[in-house]
Amino acid sequence: MNNLLFLKNKELVITDNNVNFMNKKINLLLSTLILTLIISVSLPRVKAQITQTQSNSNTTWGEVFQDFFNQSDEDPPVSHKDGTSRGTLCLVSPGLIEIQGKIWNTRPTFIWQGKLKQIEINEANSEEILWNVELTENDQKVVYTGQALKPGNTYYWQVFDSVANQYSFPLMRVTFIIMDMEERQAITQELEKLNTELNQQGVKPEAIALARAKFFAQRNLFSDALSEAFAVKNPSPKLQDFRSNIWQIFC
Repeated sequence: MNNLLFLKNKELVITDNNVNFMNKKINLLLSTLILTLIISVSLPRVKAQITQTQSNSNTTWGEVFQDFFNQSDEDPPVSHKDGTSRGTLCLVSPGLIEIQGKIWNTRPTFIWQGKLKQIEINEANSEEILWNVELTENDQKVVYTGQALKPGNTYYWQVFDSVANQYSFPLMRVTFIIMDMEERQAITQELEKLNTELNQQGVKPEAIALARAKFFAQRNLFSDALSEAFAVKNPSPKLQDFRSNIWQIFC
């Protein structure tokens, strides 16, 4: 009778086997309760991550700049500075699509339409050339590779249709500002958080670039958003198409 409950002298006697069986049932019940608690706590977070990923994946590159077009249709906040467009020459970014004249990136991507031979970067109120680059006939963009530009400072990029010398005059000059240190640091921290979340979700590089572009566009930093589009190394056909139509869209 080792496996049974039995009465002895009208008292209930429980064998060792039955005690072990009851302990197993209690442990199983506790494990189930703990697992249920973990799932109930984690599920909202997982759902939020999935929703965010789906939102990013459903956004197109054109939609990222929809706010820019909406604002341009009204009393445009876009500052079309003198010299941003001249015939077939159009200096898109930074400059043409700025709203407050500020950018976050201290190594910006310069984007234009038209044939140029050289670009120079100068600090405002100074003739000292911080950086220059000679271009090929088909170049329509170039990434600044000089020393990081300083937060809070104002710069301009000027373009030439021949290799510049001390007697050359630029075709155009466009001013832009690197946002101040405090504002830039706040955005940098938010970007790092966004990158961490997307990497943890296993999001692909182009989708990360799209999410970053959306992040910048929501803050009216359209040049920084556009830089993300051109930073993707192996663009999808949709992104290639967007890049190809940049000048038709903005110029």
